[in-house]
Amino acid sequence: MFSTFTLSKVSIIYLFISIILGSFSLALGQEETNAEVFFREDQFYLGASFMILQSDQEDFSPRGLSRHFQWGFIRDIPIIPSGKIALGLGFGMSFERYNTNLNLDESEVNSVKFLIADESSSPLFFSIRSIELPLTIRWRTATPENFAFWRVYGGVSLRWNYYNKIRQENFELKNSNEFSDFGTIAHLSFGYNTWNFYFAYHLNPFFKKTFVDSNNIPLEINPLKIGLIFYIL
Repeated sequence: MFSTFTLSKVSIIYLFISIILGSFSLALGQEETNAEVFFREDQFYLGASFMILQSDQEDFSPRGLSRHFQWGFIRDIPIIPSGKIALGLGFGMSFERYNTNLNLDESEVNSVKFLIADESSSPLFFSIRSIELPLTIRWRTATPENFAFWRVYGGVSLRWNYYNKIRQENFELKNSNEFSDFGTIAHLSFGYNTWNFYFAYHLNPFFKKTFVDSNNIPLEINPLKIGLIFYIL
Protein backbone atom coordinates (compact mmCIF):
# COMPACT_ATOMS: atom_id res chain seq x y z
CA MET A 1 0.00 0.00 0.00
CA PHE A 2 2.90 2.29 0.66
CA SER A 3 6.12 2.85 -1.24
CA THR A 4 9.30 4.71 -0.40
CA PHE A 5 12.29 5.95 -2.36
CA THR A 6 14.34 2.82 -3.01
CA LEU A 7 17.50 2.19 -4.97
CA SER A 8 15.43 1.34 -8.05
CA LYS A 9 13.71 4.74 -7.98
CA VAL A 10 17.06 6.51 -7.63
CA SER A 11 18.26 4.52 -10.63
CA ILE A 12 15.27 5.72 -12.63
CA ILE A 13 16.20 9.34 -11.83
CA TYR A 14 19.74 8.72 -13.08
CA LEU A 15 18.35 7.12 -16.25
CA PHE A 16 16.13 10.14 -16.98
CA ILE A 17 19.01 12.57 -16.45
CA SER A 18 21.40 10.46 -18.56
CA ILE A 19 18.94 10.39 -21.48
CA ILE A 20 18.54 14.17 -21.35
CA LEU A 21 22.25 14.94 -21.06
CA GLY A 22 23.09 12.51 -23.85
CA SER A 23 20.48 14.01 -26.16
CA PHE A 24 21.60 17.56 -25.39
CA SER A 25 25.21 16.62 -26.14
CA LEU A 26 24.18 15.11 -29.48
CA ALA A 27 22.21 18.22 -30.39
CA LEU A 28 25.10 20.45 -29.34
CA GLY A 29 27.43 18.55 -31.62
CA GLN A 30 24.99 19.04 -34.51
CA GLU A 31 24.85 22.76 -33.77
CA GLU A 32 28.64 23.10 -33.87
CA THR A 33 28.79 21.21 -37.17
CA ASN A 34 26.09 23.28 -38.85
CA ALA A 35 26.54 26.60 -37.04
CA GLU A 36 26.42 28.64 -40.26
CA VAL A 37 23.19 27.01 -41.47
CA PHE A 38 20.91 26.24 -38.54
CA PHE A 39 19.72 28.38 -35.68
CA ARG A 40 18.06 27.14 -32.51
CA GLU A 41 15.37 28.35 -30.10
CA ASP A 42 16.33 26.73 -26.80
CA GLN A 43 13.74 27.74 -24.25
CA PHE A 44 12.71 27.56 -20.64
CA TYR A 45 8.99 27.03 -20.16
CA LEU A 46 6.51 27.72 -17.38
CA GLY A 47 2.83 26.76 -17.50
CA ALA A 48 -0.36 26.69 -15.46
CA SER A 49 -3.64 24.95 -16.33
CA PHE A 50 -6.94 23.98 -14.82
CA MET A 51 -8.21 20.44 -15.38
CA ILE A 52 -11.59 19.17 -16.52
CA LEU A 53 -12.02 15.74 -14.93
CA GLN A 54 -13.79 12.89 -16.71
CA SER A 55 -14.46 9.52 -15.09
CA ASP A 56 -16.06 6.15 -15.77
CA GLN A 57 -17.96 6.47 -12.44
CA GLU A 58 -21.49 7.76 -12.98
CA ASP A 59 -21.69 9.73 -9.71
CA PHE A 60 -18.17 11.13 -9.83
CA SER A 61 -17.81 14.92 -9.94
CA PRO A 62 -15.03 17.40 -9.12
CA ARG A 63 -15.18 19.65 -6.10
CA GLY A 64 -13.38 22.90 -6.54
CA LEU A 65 -10.70 23.64 -9.11
CA SER A 66 -8.23 20.94 -10.11
CA ARG A 67 -4.98 22.47 -11.29
CA HIS A 68 -1.66 21.73 -12.94
CA PHE A 69 1.71 23.52 -12.93
CA GLN A 70 4.77 22.72 -15.03
CA TRP A 71 8.25 24.08 -15.67
CA GLY A 72 11.41 22.97 -17.43
CA PHE A 73 13.80 23.40 -20.35
CA ILE A 74 13.55 22.37 -24.01
CA ARG A 75 16.50 21.81 -26.32
CA ASP A 76 15.74 22.81 -29.89
CA ILE A 77 16.95 20.56 -32.75
CA PRO A 78 16.32 22.21 -36.17
CA ILE A 79 15.27 19.96 -39.05
CA ILE A 80 15.54 22.45 -41.92
CA PRO A 81 18.05 25.31 -42.42
CA SER A 82 15.47 28.05 -41.85
CA GLY A 83 14.86 26.70 -38.37
CA LYS A 84 11.09 27.02 -38.82
CA ILE A 85 10.57 23.28 -38.34
CA ALA A 86 12.37 21.57 -35.50
CA LEU A 87 12.22 18.89 -32.87
CA GLY A 88 12.17 19.70 -29.19
CA LEU A 89 13.57 17.49 -26.44
CA GLY A 90 13.13 18.64 -22.88
CA PHE A 91 13.37 17.93 -19.20
CA GLY A 92 10.86 19.26 -16.70
CA MET A 93 8.72 18.76 -13.64
CA SER A 94 5.00 19.07 -12.99
CA PHE A 95 2.56 19.22 -10.10
CA GLU A 96 -1.11 18.21 -10.27
CA ARG A 97 -3.84 18.53 -7.65
CA TYR A 98 -7.20 16.80 -8.12
CA ASN A 99 -10.24 17.84 -6.06
CA THR A 100 -12.98 15.20 -6.10
CA ASN A 101 -16.18 14.04 -4.41
CA LEU A 102 -14.55 10.77 -3.39
CA ASN A 103 -14.14 9.45 0.14
CA LEU A 104 -11.66 6.89 1.38
CA ASP A 105 -13.18 3.59 2.46
CA GLU A 106 -11.56 3.26 5.87
CA SER A 107 -12.75 -0.33 6.23
CA GLU A 108 -10.14 -1.40 3.69
CA VAL A 109 -6.86 -2.42 5.30
CA ASN A 110 -4.61 -3.79 2.56
CA SER A 111 -5.61 -1.56 -0.35
CA VAL A 112 -7.04 1.83 -1.23
CA LYS A 113 -10.74 1.92 -2.04
CA PHE A 114 -13.00 4.91 -2.57
CA LEU A 115 -16.62 5.79 -1.92
CA ILE A 116 -18.73 8.45 -3.60
CA ALA A 117 -19.17 11.13 -0.92
CA ASP A 118 -22.38 12.96 -0.12
CA GLU A 119 -22.62 16.77 -0.11
CA SER A 120 -21.96 17.03 3.63
CA SER A 121 -18.61 15.22 3.47
CA SER A 122 -15.34 17.04 3.26
CA PRO A 123 -13.71 16.84 -0.19
CA LEU A 124 -10.85 14.47 -0.88
CA PHE A 125 -7.93 15.56 -2.99
CA PHE A 126 -4.88 13.81 -4.29
CA SER A 127 -1.72 15.30 -5.74
CA ILE A 128 0.94 13.93 -8.07
CA ARG A 129 4.48 15.17 -8.69
CA SER A 130 6.19 14.08 -11.89
CA ILE A 131 9.44 14.28 -13.80
CA GLU A 132 8.70 14.73 -17.51
CA LEU A 133 10.46 14.32 -20.85
CA PRO A 134 8.62 16.49 -23.42
CA LEU A 135 9.08 15.39 -27.05
CA THR A 136 7.67 17.86 -29.58
CA ILE A 137 7.47 18.74 -33.25
CA ARG A 138 7.81 22.52 -33.54
CA TRP A 139 6.69 24.92 -36.26
CA ARG A 140 7.23 28.68 -35.97
CA THR A 141 7.67 31.81 -38.07
CA ALA A 142 10.95 32.67 -36.35
CA THR A 143 14.05 34.09 -38.01
CA PRO A 144 17.54 34.65 -36.55
CA GLU A 145 16.68 38.36 -36.16
CA ASN A 146 13.07 38.04 -34.95
CA PHE A 147 12.26 36.45 -31.60
CA ALA A 148 8.57 37.45 -31.54
CA PHE A 149 6.82 34.91 -33.74
CA TRP A 150 3.83 32.60 -34.16
CA ARG A 151 4.27 29.00 -33.10
CA VAL A 152 2.51 25.64 -32.99
CA TYR A 153 4.13 22.92 -30.88
CA GLY A 154 2.68 19.41 -30.49
CA GLY A 155 3.89 16.14 -29.07
CA VAL A 156 3.93 13.88 -26.04
CA SER A 157 5.49 13.93 -22.59
CA LEU A 158 6.84 10.77 -21.00
CA ARG A 159 6.48 11.06 -17.25
CA TRP A 160 7.57 9.38 -14.07
CA ASN A 161 5.16 9.97 -11.16
CA TYR A 162 7.68 9.87 -8.37
CA TYR A 163 5.41 11.12 -5.55
CA ASN A 164 1.70 11.05 -4.73
CA LYS A 165 -0.44 12.03 -1.77
CA ILE A 166 -4.07 11.42 -0.82
CA ARG A 167 -5.56 13.74 1.79
CA GLN A 168 -8.92 14.27 3.46
CA GLU A 169 -9.43 16.29 6.64
CA ASN A 170 -6.90 14.88 9.13
CA PHE A 171 -6.09 11.77 7.11
CA GLU A 172 -3.05 11.70 4.81
CA LEU A 173 -1.58 8.88 2.74
CA LYS A 174 1.71 9.31 0.87
CA ASN A 175 3.15 7.27 -2.00
CA SER A 176 0.29 4.84 -2.42
CA ASN A 177 0.96 1.89 -4.72
CA GLU A 178 -2.46 2.39 -6.29
CA PHE A 179 -1.02 5.08 -8.59
CA SER A 180 0.85 4.18 -11.78
CA ASP A 181 4.52 5.09 -11.73
CA PHE A 182 4.71 6.00 -15.42
CA GLY A 183 2.44 7.70 -17.92
CA THR A 184 2.18 9.53 -21.25
CA ILE A 185 0.50 12.86 -22.03
CA ALA A 186 -0.37 14.28 -25.46
CA HIS A 187 -0.08 18.07 -25.59
CA LEU A 188 -0.52 20.99 -27.99
CA SER A 189 0.48 24.62 -27.56
CA PHE A 190 0.08 27.56 -29.91
CA GLY A 191 0.33 31.32 -29.73
CA TYR A 192 2.45 34.38 -30.37
CA ASN A 193 5.68 35.38 -28.65
CA THR A 194 5.70 34.55 -24.92
CA TRP A 195 1.96 33.89 -24.46
CA ASN A 196 0.63 30.56 -25.66
CA PHE A 197 -2.48 28.44 -25.12
CA TYR A 198 -1.88 24.93 -23.82
CA PHE A 199 -3.99 21.76 -24.09
CA ALA A 200 -3.09 18.28 -22.84
CA TYR A 201 -4.74 14.91 -22.30
CA HIS A 202 -3.57 11.83 -20.41
CA LEU A 203 -3.21 8.83 -22.72
CA ASN A 204 -3.31 6.30 -19.91
CA PRO A 205 -4.93 6.25 -16.44
CA PHE A 206 -2.78 6.91 -13.42
CA PHE A 207 -4.64 4.46 -11.15
CA LYS A 208 -3.48 0.86 -11.42
CA LYS A 209 -6.72 -0.90 -10.47
CA THR A 210 -8.63 0.96 -7.80
CA PHE A 211 -12.34 0.39 -7.24
CA VAL A 212 -15.23 2.53 -6.07
CA ASP A 213 -17.84 1.11 -3.67
CA SER A 214 -18.85 -2.41 -4.70
CA ASN A 215 -19.57 -1.84 -8.40
CA ASN A 216 -16.34 -3.65 -9.42
CA ILE A 217 -15.61 -1.00 -12.05
CA PRO A 218 -11.97 0.18 -11.89
CA LEU A 219 -11.72 3.89 -11.13
CA GLU A 220 -10.53 5.95 -14.06
CA ILE A 221 -10.08 9.72 -14.05
CA ASN A 222 -8.99 11.30 -17.34
CA PRO A 223 -8.07 14.99 -17.02
CA LEU A 224 -8.20 17.47 -19.89
CA LYS A 225 -5.79 20.32 -19.20
CA ILE A 226 -6.51 23.82 -20.51
CA GLY A 227 -4.22 26.71 -19.70
CA LEU A 228 -1.29 28.90 -20.66
CA ILE A 229 2.36 28.11 -21.22
CA PHE A 230 5.13 30.72 -21.40
CA TYR A 231 8.31 30.16 -23.42
CA ILE A 232 11.33 32.17 -22.30
CA LEU A 233 14.43 32.39 -24.47
